[in-house]
Amino acid sequence: MSINIVNQLSHRLINLIFAIVLVLGIAVSGVVFYKGDFIAKKAVELISQQIPAYDLLRKLNNSLIEKERFLYEFYATEQQQQFERGYSETNQQAQRVFDELMVRFGDIPPLQITKTSLNELNILADEFVQNITASQTNWALARQQLRIISDVRRATSPQIQQLITLTENKVEESEHVITNGLELVRLFVVLYGLATLILAYIVAKAIKAYLSTAANNQRLSLFSTRNPNPVISLDSQNTVTYCNPATENLLKKLDLGMGNAELLLAKDIKVYQTEILDEGIADSKQFEYQIAQLYFQCDLHWLEDQRQWDMHLTDITERKKFELELQYRASHHLQTGLLNHYELEKTVTQLCKTEQKFTFGLIEIRSFSQLISGQGVTVASTVVNEVATSLDNILSSIDKAGCRIFYVGEKSFALVCTTDLNNKKIDSLVEQIDQKIAATIFHCQYQVQLDFGFANYPQHGNDYKQLHKNSLAALDKSASSGDRSQVLFNLQLGEKLYHEQQLIEDMRVAIQMAQFELYFQPQMSLSSEKVIGAEALIRWQRNGQWMSPSEFIPLAERSGLIDILGDWILHTACQKAQNLVSLGWSDLVIAVNISPLQFGRKDFLSKVTNVLKVTGLEAKNLELEVTEGVIIYNENEAIETLAQLKKLGVNLAIDDFGTGYSSLSYLRRFNIDKLKIDQSFIHDIQHQTADQSIVRTIIELGRNLELKVIAEGVEGLEQQAILASMGCDEIQGFYFSHPLPEQHFIDFLQQQIPV
Repeated sequence: MSINIVNQLSHRLINLIFAIVLVLGIAVSGVVFYKGDFIAKKAVELISQQIPAYDLLRKLNNSLIEKERFLYEFYATEQQQQFERGYSETNQQAQRVFDELMVRFGDIPPLQITKTSLNELNILADEFVQNITASQTNWALARQQLRIISDVRRATSPQIQQLITLTENKVEESEHVITNGLELVRLFVVLYGLATLILAYIVAKAIKAYLSTAANNQRLSLFSTRNPNPVISLDSQNTVTYCNPATENLLKKLDLGMGNAELLLAKDIKVYQTEILDEGIADSKQFEYQIAQLYFQCDLHWLEDQRQWDMHLTDITERKKFELELQYRASHHLQTGLLNHYELEKTVTQLCKTEQKFTFGLIEIRSFSQLISGQGVTVASTVVNEVATSLDNILSSIDKAGCRIFYVGEKSFALVCTTDLNNKKIDSLVEQIDQKIAATIFHCQYQVQLDFGFANYPQHGNDYKQLHKNSLAALDKSASSGDRSQVLFNLQLGEKLYHEQQLIEDMRVAIQMAQFELYFQPQMSLSSEKVIGAEALIRWQRNGQWMSPSEFIPLAERSGLIDILGDWILHTACQKAQNLVSLGWSDLVIAVNISPLQFGRKDFLSKVTNVLKVTGLEAKNLELEVTEGVIIYNENEAIETLAQLKKLGVNLAIDDFGTGYSSLSYLRRFNIDKLKIDQSFIHDIQHQTADQSIVRTIIELGRNLELKVIAEGVEGLEQQAILASMGCDEIQGFYFSHPLPEQHFIDFLQQQIPV
C-alpha cells in the first residue's frame, strides 16, 4: 500500500484501533505474566517436593521388604557375613529415607507409627540374629520370630499408603491450580487473537473499500508497469483501455506499430470470454495461441467489480518449440522426414470412423536385401532416404487425390489416398511413380524398382489391421508374380490369403502332432547303375490329401516355421540314415535340402554337429543341398559355414544349379562336392538343343572342377541315355524310382543292393 493511500484513511479510526490493540496487549501480557509466575511456582513445588516424595515412599517400602528378604535368606543359608553386609546397607538406606521423609512431612501420625514399627523391626531382627548365631539355634523360635517380623513389616504398609495418598492429594491440588491457570491464560490469548483478527478485518475492509474506488492507472501502476510480460486491459466491448510498457515492446518486436495492442488479441478470445461468463465456475481461463512466429500463454481474467478483462501474456515460444519437436519426433521418421507408422495407423483409423472411402497402399523397394549385402547398410539407408524424398516429391507434383506418403519400416512405405481408386486409376498412379523412379539415379548409381499393393475401404477392410493385411497380400502377389494387374486386392487374393493362413495354422498343429513323413528318392550312379544314395523329401498328408512341398515350404519360410520344420527334417533324416547304415548299407549317402533361412542361422553349424552326435551317423553318410542364393547373398558367412561343415566330413551339393545367379567365382572359392542340375533342363532335353548345350556345359564344368554332377527329374530312358553319353555321374527321377516311404525304400535297396 502506498503512503498516499494511508494518508487518505481516517487517522481517528487508525488511532482508535491501535489504542484498543495496545490496551488489550498490555492486559493480556499482565495476566499472562502474573499467572505464568504463579504456575511456575506451583510447578517448581510439584517437581521439587511432591514428586520426589513418591520416590522416597517407594524406596522406604522397598527397603523394608529387602530387610525382611535378608532375614529369610539368613534363616535359609546361615551365611552370616553376606547377611550382615546386605542387611546393614538396606537398614541404613531405610533410615536415611525415613529421616528425609520426616523433614518433608514433619512429625505427623503416619510417620510416628512408622517410626515405632521400624524400631520394633530392628529389635526383632537383632533377637532373630542372636538366635540364629547361637551355638544351639532354636529353629521353632526362629520361625516364630520371622512371622512376627513379617507382620510388623506389613503393618507399615497402611501408613506408607496413607502418606502416598496424602502426596497424591497435594499433587492433584497443584495440578488443578496449574490447569486452571493455563486455561485462564489460554482464554486471554484466544480473546486477544480474536480481537486482533476482528480489528484487522475492519482495517482490511476499509482499505479494500478505498482501493476499489481508486483510479485505474493507480491500480495498474503497482503491478503491470514493472511487469516484464505484456498486460492488456479490455472493456466489455474488447476495446483496449490499458496496456503496460511490455506490451509496447512486444508490438515493436513484432513490427506491428505502437498503440496497436488490439493486434495482440487472440482471434478466438470471445469464445473463452463466453465460456467464463456462461460457466460461472471460475473468473479466469488459460489458453495458448500464436502471434507471428511467437507462442504465448494467455491468462484471461474477468474483473466483475471493474467490469473489464485483464490479459496477462507469457512468452512460451521456447517451450512450444520443444513440444513441437517432441511431437514431430513422435509422428515422423527422422531420417526420411515422412510420417511414421503410428501416424499411418491413426490416420487410417480416423478415416474409417468417418466412413469416408479411401485407398490404402503399400510400397516396397525390390531386392533390398541384395542392396544391403552388395553395398552395405549405410548405402542402403541413403538410398531409402532418397527414395522417400522422391516419392514425396512425385506425389506432390502429380497431386493424386490428396495422397499422403508414410514411412513404415526399413524398405517399406505406405500411401493413403482420400478417394476410392479403381484398378485403372491405381495402374495410372503406379505407372507415373514407376516412370519417375526409373528416371532417377540414386546413391552410388543405384536404380530402384518398386513393388505395390493396394486395398480400398470399405470393400477390402473396415479397419487398419484388415486393410494393412490385404494390402500386404496384394504387395506379395505383385512382387512374386510381377503382374501389375494384381496390385489391387481382390476376392480371389483374399481367398488365397485365407487358405494360406489356414495352411500355416494346420502346419503348426502338424509339427506339434508329428504328422509329417520323410520319403526317400533313390539316386543312381550311371557308371555302375547302382543306388549310391537318396534325397530325403518331406511329405504331409492334410485332411486325407497329400500336400506338395512347393506349396507349404514357402509358407513355412514366411511364417517362421521353417526353423522347427528344418530341424525336424535334418534330425529325422540322419536318424533314418543311421538305421540304413546299421542294416548294412554303410556307404549310402542321404541328401537333405537346407532352406536359405535355416542355413543363415548362427547356430546352424552347431545343430548339424549335434544331430550327427545324437544320431551316431557318420558325416560321410550325410549330404547337405543348398541353393546358389545362400552363397550369393551371404558370401562371407557362407565361406565360413561351408568350410566348417567340410571339416566335419559332410558332403556338400549345390541344388537347382543353373537356375540362380550361377558364377564360376564362387564355385572356385567354395569346397563343394556336387552340382545338381535342375529338372527344368532335363524335362525336354531330348528335344531341346539349348537344354542339351546347358547340361553339357554344366557337366564339363563339374568335370573340370573335379565335382560330381547329378541330374534330377529323369523320367525316361532316352533322357538317361543322353545324360550318360554326356558323362553325367548320377541321376534321380521317376524313371529310376519315385520317392518311397522308409520301408519301401528299404525293400528297394534290398532288391538293388542285397546286404
